[in-house]
Amino acid sequence: MKINITVLLVSIFLLQTENFSQSFNQPYVARVGSKVITDSEFLERYEFTPGFRRHIKQMDDSNKLEFLFTLIAEKLLALEAKNLKLDTTEVMQFSRKAFERMFVRDKLFQEEIRNKISVTDKELNEATTKNNSKLYVNFLFSQDKDEIDQLYNYLKQGISFDSILIESPEYEEQKEPVEVLFGQMEETIEDSLFRMKVGEFTKPILTPDGWYIFKLVNKSQNLFFTDEDKENAKMTIVRIVENRKLIKRQKEFYAEYFRNKKVDVDGKLFEILAQKISSVFEYKRKNFTYQPNQPTYLDASDVIKIEKEIGDENLSKPFVKFQEQPITLKEFIRLLAFDGFNSKEYKINLIRASLDFQTKRFIEQELFYREGLKRGYHKLPEIQNEIEKWMDNYLFQMLQNQIIDSIQVTDEEVREYYELMNQPKEFPTVVNIIEVLTDNLNIVDTVLSELKKGTDIRVLAAKYSIRDFTKGRNGEFGKFPVTSYGDIGRIAATMQVGDVYGPLKVPEGYSIFKLIEKDTAYVEKPKTFEQVKDQYRQDIAFQKAQMKLTDYTYNLALKYNIELNIPELDKIQTTRLPSFGIRNLGFGGKITAVPILAPNVEWAYRWIMQQNKKVIP
Repeated sequence: MKINITVLLVSIFLLQTENFSQSFNQPYVARVGSKVITDSEFLERYEFTPGFRRHIKQMDDSNKLEFLFTLIAEKLLALEAKNLKLDTTEVMQFSRKAFERMFVRDKLFQEEIRNKISVTDKELNEATTKNNSKLYVNFLFSQDKDEIDQLYNYLKQGISFDSILIESPEYEEQKEPVEVLFGQMEETIEDSLFRMKVGEFTKPILTPDGWYIFKLVNKSQNLFFTDEDKENAKMTIVRIVENRKLIKRQKEFYAEYFRNKKVDVDGKLFEILAQKISSVFEYKRKNFTYQPNQPTYLDASDVIKIEKEIGDENLSKPFVKFQEQPITLKEFIRLLAFDGFNSKEYKINLIRASLDFQTKRFIEQELFYREGLKRGYHKLPEIQNEIEKWMDNYLFQMLQNQIIDSIQVTDEEVREYYELMNQPKEFPTVVNIIEVLTDNLNIVDTVLSELKKGTDIRVLAAKYSIRDFTKGRNGEFGKFPVTSYGDIGRIAATMQVGDVYGPLKVPEGYSIFKLIEKDTAYVEKPKTFEQVKDQYRQDIAFQKAQMKLTDYTYNLALKYNIELNIPELDKIQTTRLPSFGIRNLGFGGKITAVPILAPNVEWAYRWIMQQNKKVIP
């Protein structure tokens, strides 16, 4: 159902604007019960939540209103979830603590690392000089110090660099000199290269890979013709210099902070956990389809299985033995899953190595978190607001999932639906999409960047998508009714051919898709009941869930009293570029820039009509 929201809302705004001027001294776009949606929250959520047709200027007002109602729906279900005490459940208490850990650590990073670095004009000038040049080098390599020293002696005796290189195994990868740009190499190596004159070579340089001797073959200017090129170059220079100083400061802080700190781990519990994870991952990789480089993740069902097998006695034992408030094995397993523990292998020695790395990383992060607690960072309004934003989204998802899980479909309903639908008839909306499905946020970012450059989504789907049934056809689904595939089908129904949407959070990860076909009607030959009964059961469940969620949200809107401040919403200036962000957290970890929401506005049409009845007798 599509109605002109702006027209319907006009009379409502006349009443509610006065209420807002009396209630708030700060800019808000809406109040939902006890919750307010500030200008800043709306703008941040809007800009980092994917949406289609945002490039059309004439749709700015409609896009903003629809997203506001989507955001209001999240707040309504979050409020009701609290009313139902879902926030007191073990899983929500755990999630709150996990978010607190992340944001307190991030605050410590800002205070101790980011805020303690500065970039001088001299450093920027030196970096700019380097950035204005391209270097072309060859290199000799060895993992043996005696061998590299011997090669260096040959060079000092006058033996030609090229004559040694042509006899070396690394010659094949550098028949043409290797191009080196500012920021590509470790800083001390880079300094050595940029100081050289053409034809000179370095002393042996030790790297994590082994020993290198570089020769500068040629040097050219890096030209920037347009103002945009110059501005991008300037931004790149600042980013590289800042990142290098961040890394240096972080190393200093680690050395200072971890001096004389020691935390033990229970070795027996470690081995039990490693064996259980290895067993679970082996089963999943042998019984489900995985691409060669696709990792296996420790998910909620795995946690339940592992905890059941380990038993309450071992789960309650201290695993990470901090002097105060040690972490039990149960808590550690859940934090491990929350942080996305994964592995491409299941063999026990590799699982041990991966688990050992994650355990050490956890201890570091937990110590940083506890340092942040000592400083009171968890009490700061900015941290509390971040936690509440994410907890609202989690509570919304939890209650929404409970509603969906409560849907029951009887055999009689399926049979009736079959009799109704499985006739030669015209279906109202059938679509076909090309999809990239991934569970990796970095791949999401890469795909969106490539799409902006004009890369064909079929090429990206062939390379990155993990959905089994679209393999071999470059991510293409084939035609399907929009009642299928949950939110993918529902959103595709509102798109135009050529539109791209995503990322959309789905159970398998993140979906980015392009609508390539849309038919308003087509005829399908009848199928047998056995052929379609399972799909029809899913279709009915989805339809019933959507209707129930719409009704539920509408009733919550009446219960909690929504107030809108549309004049304030009109003031907010948004971009027309589809955006998606990943937030890299201080001391490790990443999340999406904001909680991602799928469009949810059907309930709002009923609410608007109901409000207009109050205003217009």
